[in-house]
Amino acid sequence: MADGPPMTSPYVWEAGDYLTRVIRITVTFNNATRALTGATVFRDAACLYQKIYIGTGADGTPDNTDKVIVVPAGSASVTAQQLRQRGLDTIEDVLALQITAGP
Repeated sequence: MADGPPMTSPYVWEAGDYLTRVIRITVTFNNATRALTGATVFRDAACLYQKIYIGTGADGTPDNTDKVIVVPAGSASVTAQQLRQRGLDTIEDVLALQITAGP
């Protein structure tokens, strides 16, 4: 089975609550080196979800991951350094983990 061409920047993940209000992360990366260059997060003001969890904790639940991004209402930037501090250096680091939204 063919894998197709490599994914190109940006990578977008989005979830909606029961009223379709969204929380989203758009991760940008260098297409050649795959290194993360930053991210933009967005949350509808009334969205029930306020955090994006990347990965899981030692107990297997997203609530205990050390890769949590609190998303304010509206749009905000996350720097490449902030992503690196969470152990996310390349787009493959992000794709290898479960992404979940929560309160």
